[in-house]
Amino acid sequence: MVKKFFQSIFEYFILFFIYGGVYFIIECVYKGALSDYRMFMLGGIIGCLIGLVNNIFTFDTDILLQGLFGALTATLAEAVLGYQWNIVGGMGIWDYSALPFSAVNGQVNLMFFAAWIFLSIICVVIDDMINYRILKNQPAPYYKLFGKTIFRMKSHV
Repeated sequence: MVKKFFQSIFEYFILFFIYGGVYFIIECVYKGALSDYRMFMLGGIIGCLIGLVNNIFTFDTDILLQGLFGALTATLAEAVLGYQWNIVGGMGIWDYSALPFSAVNGQVNLMFFAAWIFLSIICVVIDDMINYRILKNQPAPYYKLFGKTIFRMKSHV
């Protein structure tokens, strides 16, 4: 039981740094400049939350549905932390209020929600790869889209 606990901590530690780093790089490339370090933290938190949500679903769950749940999770995190950091704290890290379909005083946007669907699917696959290939704590993952298997990872030999 203690070993499993530390294994879970290790998994989420890895996920936090992978997702935080990837999200930070995406932010820097998108802005064309160095982004605020909180974007690393936000990416790490979102990645871990998507990993937790991913563990609720079976491999038979449609990957698009998992992407939608991940996008909801990411958008909720952006809303809560964006409101705290940007509105309450006045840090001005991001503001989507000039874009159409924005909400929560410009902290979330429908276009970025759509991007999060795609990014969440990538997060789910990476989470499964870590669990399967590195931690070896789940069977070979496979992914379905509209009921059809579209990808299956090779089994350990």
